[in-house]
Amino acid sequence: MIKDLCLLLSLLVIPMFSLADEARPVYVEVNQISQQEYSVQWKIPPVIRAGDEPSIILSNDSCAAKAISSKTGLLGKSFYYCSEANVAFDITLDYPRGNPALTSLVVFKSPYTEPQQIFSGPEITSIPLGQSQSSIDVSEQYLIAGIEHILVGYDHLLFILCLMIIASGFKRLLLTVTGFTVAHSITLSLASLNIIRVRTELVELLIALSILLLAVEIIKHYRVKNYESFTWRYPITASSVFGLLHGFGFAVVLQELGLPQSMKIHALLFFNIGVEIGQIMFISGMAILGYFVSKFLLKISVKREIFVQFAVYLIGISSAYWLFERSSAIFL
Repeated sequence: MIKDLCLLLSLLVIPMFSLADEARPVYVEVNQISQQEYSVQWKIPPVIRAGDEPSIILSNDSCAAKAISSKTGLLGKSFYYCSEANVAFDITLDYPRGNPALTSLVVFKSPYTEPQQIFSGPEITSIPLGQSQSSIDVSEQYLIAGIEHILVGYDHLLFILCLMIIASGFKRLLLTVTGFTVAHSITLSLASLNIIRVRTELVELLIALSILLLAVEIIKHYRVKNYESFTWRYPITASSVFGLLHGFGFAVVLQELGLPQSMKIHALLFFNIGVEIGQIMFISGMAILGYFVSKFLLKISVKREIFVQFAVYLIGISSAYWLFERSSAIFL
């Protein structure tokens, strides 16, 4: 049943994998220059179509945009002057045709208060700044950020798909995924707290390579008689080793979001919990799909091995493309 559901979900989500590197948020940085002056800079991810870029506005009744501003393509900058000192304000993202499912990351830097980093989902287009954040606010933001990251991190999901095909049985799958979880939690924490630093481009390249290696292992298992490699004999150990690598990938996203200075451990904990919740949601969804596949799509069940191999070939092609693309980013 697990292999059936892996097949079905692979066929459903592989067309979206080319968007894996476009899951970046709209980035807005607000710098308080003086007690009454602010600069607002933004960067829009290239996935958005021309003409659909949002207008980025600092909203407060006492603040007005100054004449000096610039906007070039997906980058922009504006300046504001407020008649009152150290005001609380909103950053508003005004999309001309509605938000096309883009998240947003707003960073506020001030010489008078602690920096703020607020990560918001696509449904939120007005983000309040200048007010102190409670631990509940931070928990919610980083929990949601963790869930959303794993569910749009198609390369990580592909890797989990491969683990599920290799692990097969429920107990073995549970232990394999647990090993992956524990391992990536360790490197996520170490990298996010700057205890270990790894080059981002290298991490992304190795993640693509890890998916390709698992895809090759699965194909060999089906094509070579009595093929039993280390990965097939010890999937828990293999998933743990690769989990250390994927943890650095999760850390890259968290480093982009930033950690609040006074609540670093708190934010890190809830981001990690969010990643695990998203992972459980993904695996649970596959279990439900697998049940219906085994019950109602009998033709797929009968020719299971053929369909699984076809799906794994698609996974291998996707990961090979990422490997080439990410290698060029490093060496070219």
